[in-house]
Amino acid sequence: MINLIPPKAKKSLLVEYWVRVSSVWLIVWAVALFASAAIILPAYVLIGERVEVYSFSSAESSQKVGEYEDVSTSLQQASQRAKIIVDESNLPVFSDYIALFESLQGQGVSLNKIVVSRHEGGLAPAVLAGSANNRQALAFFRDRLLDQPLVISVDLPISNLAEDKDIKFNIIVTLDNEIKI
Repeated sequence: MINLIPPKAKKSLLVEYWVRVSSVWLIVWAVALFASAAIILPAYVLIGERVEVYSFSSAESSQKVGEYEDVSTSLQQASQRAKIIVDESNLPVFSDYIALFESLQGQGVSLNKIVVSRHEGGLAPAVLAGSANNRQALAFFRDRLLDQPLVISVDLPISNLAEDKDIKFNIIVTLDNEIKI
């Protein structure tokens, strides 16, 4: 029967057939795309919200980590300072030793120079320089120094005793590092 259709009508039927087929396929594709968009859209919105929440949380965490690092650094510095303070509090106080030496001068002896220093083991021997009115005042001063429990030895060079009056002296006092004032 198809042979009975004129060629011009046959051509228009063929065009109409392909228009209908292509329009049906376009509608099917449009419905499929719309359905897939409707399915994917909630997931896309949910993922977008989660990314925003996690980025905000990440920014807060980064800020807190920075703050913790600052606190950690300041805590380390405070710990180092506290260690220095504790170490310094265990060291002998020079002013106490100077006050002790000045209190032991007595009459006839005047100290001009007192040198007290530290070394690895504690206090280094102290050097006392001054003048004494006579040998007896200098000997009493040496005896008062030796009577102190923290004094181990007193080195008074004999050359200091060469004169009778107005004696210039240098005494080296060895201190016990175990005993503190």
